[in-house]
Amino acid sequence: MAEDTIADSAGIVVTGARARKSSTENLVVTAQRRSAAKPAGRGDWNACTVNDPNQRLGACRTLVDPAASGPNGRAAAHIADGLSLAWQGNFDGAIAAFDQAISVSPRHAFAYLNRGLAFAHKGELKRAIADLDQAVRYAPNAARNYYNRSLLWRQRGDAGRAEADEARAVDLDQRYEAVVR
Repeated sequence: MAEDTIADSAGIVVTGARARKSSTENLVVTAQRRSAAKPAGRGDWNACTVNDPNQRLGACRTLVDPAASGPNGRAAAHIADGLSLAWQGNFDGAIAAFDQAISVSPRHAFAYLNRGLAFAHKGELKRAIADLDQAVRYAPNAARNYYNRSLLWRQRGDAGRAEADEARAVDLDQRYEAVVR
């Protein structure tokens, strides 16, 4: 799948910052800081996700191509809708759109990743982790799925699982070494 290849080259860098903001605000603020501080040529870890600071769907054509034929194209149209809604702050609407993408293409890891990130923004960590579990299941070679799940495990206080997912992300894509250690 195209998303397996692309997913390895991008991901979300978020930490459980200890600021006096809500956990959701911490996720977004820290992601933006990490994105701004990234070394040149590393790529944007947040690209084409609910947390994409650029919020440019046009840059996501390899992952979200509504013009593709068959179920992948229909799922991509729903994902595009979900991303647009999430970027407007409508996480319930985004989740509904990702639900539709999953109903059309039940093994679409990118839909699970983004729905999980939307759930995380709503503070529904249990549901977010369940979706990241599915993203890992359907794209086992996508480092960003493991990395994002590690962030959720850390937020829930499970350092052991977080470290295991971080290690797997680094095994799959060495660029994660800079953000997990």
